[in-house]
Amino acid sequence: MVTTQEIKISFSSMEEKIQKLIHLHEEARKANLKLMNEKRQMTIELGEEREKVKRMEEGYKNLKEMEKNSSVHSISNMKRKINDIILEIDRNMVLIEK
Repeated sequence: MVTTQEIKISFSSMEEKIQKLIHLHEEARKANLKLMNEKRQMTIELGEEREKVKRMEEGYKNLKEMEKNSSVHSISNMKRKINDIILEIDRNMVLIEK
């Protein structure tokens, strides 16, 4: 038969194990909360970085469009100048032929 002393020792041992489990649970809970906060912060930072990349891509797209427009404008100016020069040559040819 089990003595009272043995029962007390068993309960004491069980109580220590339960206390240890409670302590480990609290530590795990705190670590989990910390990780959840870090995840939340990283999610916010990721969103901000995505917005930043989106703005940069839009800026790059606008810059390319401006370069394209500038190029088209520059080509138009060159064509106009060439046409002016040809017109001036034609005028001079007419004057020379008279």
